[in-house]
Amino acid sequence: MRSQVGSDPGPQYNLAISWARYGVNAGGPSVGAIVVWRHHVGQIVGQENGQWIVRSGNDGHAVRTRARSLAGAVAFRRAYAMM
Repeated sequence: MRSQVGSDPGPQYNLAISWARYGVNAGGPSVGAIVVWRHHVGQIVGQENGQWIVRSGNDGHAVRTRARSLAGAVAFRRAYAMM
């Protein structure tokens, strides 16, 4: 995710939960928002058939884009560069 937000925010964002403090509150899921779980982070890139499409790294040991449940998400953030 560090390489996806414009300017690299630094190694403190190697932990997924750190992204819960990045940028500004997105107010919930939306296309472009960063979705944060306790041990995973991704970016919502679309919505299809009522499901959110999320692009994330280290998803099955690869960068993948797929429908994901947002259950358990702890934050939805908007990157500064997207404002």
